[in-house]
Amino acid sequence: MPAEPQQGIAPEHEEEYDRYKDNPDLLGEEIPKVKRFFSFDWANGFISPFRPTPQDVLSNLFGNIKFSTPGKDSLLDLGCGDGLVLLQALQTFPQSQLVRAVGVDLDRPLLEAARDKILQSKSMTIEDPDSSHSTSNYNDTIESDILPRLELYHGDLLDKDEALSSIITPSMTRETAIDKPMTMRRLVQDCSHIFVYLLPEALSKLVPLLLESLEQGKFVLSMQWEIPELKRYQTYGDADQRYYIYSPKA
Repeated sequence: MPAEPQQGIAPEHEEEYDRYKDNPDLLGEEIPKVKRFFSFDWANGFISPFRPTPQDVLSNLFGNIKFSTPGKDSLLDLGCGDGLVLLQALQTFPQSQLVRAVGVDLDRPLLEAARDKILQSKSMTIEDPDSSHSTSNYNDTIESDILPRLELYHGDLLDKDEALSSIITPSMTRETAIDKPMTMRRLVQDCSHIFVYLLPEALSKLVPLLLESLEQGKFVLSMQWEIPELKRYQTYGDADQRYYIYSPKA
């Protein structure tokens, strides 16, 4: 009868652990670690790995958001990755409700890939996420409604005054120059809602910024993780896909 897998070791990793058991001479080697679900890259300064937000959970989240200041409300995604949260927000809310969707991330290659994909969609037929068939009308929406409201920046979330690099902005689509460098301080001041989908270690670094934002009357939306230092919140979803909406201080 074959030996049972060791407790806590996935079956796909059993073989690599057994080779140390059967070959004691190999114990001098570094035992390979079980792969993490996330791919950490702390060496490059990333405060949290990128993980896409499930679209169904995002749809549910947007259903519980109220943009109550016409012509002013905007969404800021801290650690936006490929920008899909922003795109889905812009597809969900018309300009009368959401005038601006902005993302900042430290992973420049990921941002540039997102930009290229978004801009490419202007000249080709792509799948409409709300339909089972392809349509060119969706491309017109990208061109006329989404791009004028979308902004992506590369930079450090923890540095309020460092100039951010523009990846895609409305001014770029109009072929005009940007008046002055954008900073985290300006973005936070201008937004009404802040979205975060980061690990607890990363969220802890952003607590001062998030607390200040709540004091300024902004909402904080946290996917999956509670932020203990923040109060006045509502919880939605289940244990696997939970999110928190933090309300401004009264």
